[in-house]
Amino acid sequence: MDSDRIRLTKENTHVFDSYLIRSKEDIRAFLEEIREQSDPDMAIMQRTLNSLIAEWRSHNLFYYLHVFRSRTKDVDLERTQSWWRELFCRVVSFFYFW
Repeated sequence: MDSDRIRLTKENTHVFDSYLIRSKEDIRAFLEEIREQSDPDMAIMQRTLNSLIAEWRSHNLFYYLHVFRSRTKDVDLERTQSWWRELFCRVVSFFYFW
């Protein structure tokens, strides 16, 4: 795991330049590696992998569509997510084809 690419806290996991990791399999592998090395009370441990992957993929989709690129080049995987944001990310990530 490249510690220069992530910032872990109890409330958030920030992945710098997350758009560089494109496929669902690579995103999953990256998240699993982070989770293996994280304490149980860290934000990355509080949500399901599928939820984290959907949010990441929705960020990637918007980045590659040139929507708010300065905000979508990184991903913030917060400890909790509202139900409507979770739903939005799951629907949007469906349209991300990498």
